[in-house]
Amino acid sequence: MKIYRLGRVKNLRSITTFHAMARLGYTGLVITEPGDTYISIGYFDRLEDIIDYEKCRKLNIPVIRREVGGGAVLLSEGQVFYQLILPKRLVPFKVEDAYKKFSKAVIETYKKLGIEVFYRPINDLVLKSGKKISGQGATDIGNFFVFVGNVLLRFDTKLMAELFKVQEEKFRDKIYKSLEENISWVERETGRSFSYKEVESILIEEFSKVVDFEGEGEIGEDVFELADKLMKDMTSPEVLFEDTGRKHAFIKLREGVYIRNAVRKAKGGLLKCEVYLVDGKIDRVKIYGDFTLVPKDALGDFESSLKGLGLEEVDKKVREFLEKVDMPGVEAKDLIYLLTGGES
Repeated sequence: MKIYRLGRVKNLRSITTFHAMARLGYTGLVITEPGDTYISIGYFDRLEDIIDYEKCRKLNIPVIRREVGGGAVLLSEGQVFYQLILPKRLVPFKVEDAYKKFSKAVIETYKKLGIEVFYRPINDLVLKSGKKISGQGATDIGNFFVFVGNVLLRFDTKLMAELFKVQEEKFRDKIYKSLEENISWVERETGRSFSYKEVESILIEEFSKVVDFEGEGEIGEDVFELADKLMKDMTSPEVLFEDTGRKHAFIKLREGVYIRNAVRKAKGGLLKCEVYLVDGKIDRVKIYGDFTLVPKDALGDFESSLKGLGLEEVDKKVREFLEKVDMPGVEAKDLIYLLTGGES
């Protein structure tokens, strides 16, 4: 197994190269940085639920479906990628154990950059405050196990908020504020700038304590040729809009924190809502729109009653609410969909 210093690369090679290397039997650690700005969606993501594809096209921001799980993320300069390709025999059987093992190198890297970071199952690295500072992913490609992630030197929360799919444009500002509250990066935490080379050197040093490497290697042209072919496939509409069977009722900000903006046309009017979900429980809800409710002040009490509930408990609470109020033209299924994205 070798160490590969890929450096800053364009044409989405910062993400397609490790896919190609695994297919061609390369093993080791790849360190790289994007030379372009693009959106990467997870293997099981449903693109049309989470990303505004037309806006990405207008802004000339490519979208690619990677073969690694996790959520949609904005990738760009200022992020140093680590990509570990290993024979499966060298990897713990349980995926979470693999995350714990290989995350140690990244945690120590952040420590040397002056930041205390903690592993949060299953694939995030977070600050003591809970803010996410690194997203990671893992999968099988061919006969190999692949573990990938990034060190965020900088991150553009404003642009990320612009590219999420929302029901109402005014909700983007709330997504932006939520991203600011839930994500951080090295320069923000330390007030210092680090070069790619500095971070590359630390990552190699720390990963070398976890995995035995046999020096440095070079990546052949066969890898880049395959990587570019894979890029065309992984950015094609057929792959991007493939029906994975997954639906996204909420936008994921970090592990355990999700938000939802929904609109529902009921017989009795237009229903809208904002739902904030933390660790599987409703943190806060705002319901608004063009509808009739008597008594009108019952809505605030209903919103408050949802706090602390799991989504599976919403059905019962909605039905209890509708038994106590007059909300003409609005059925339980309308409010349940509005709040959870599910049908009843």
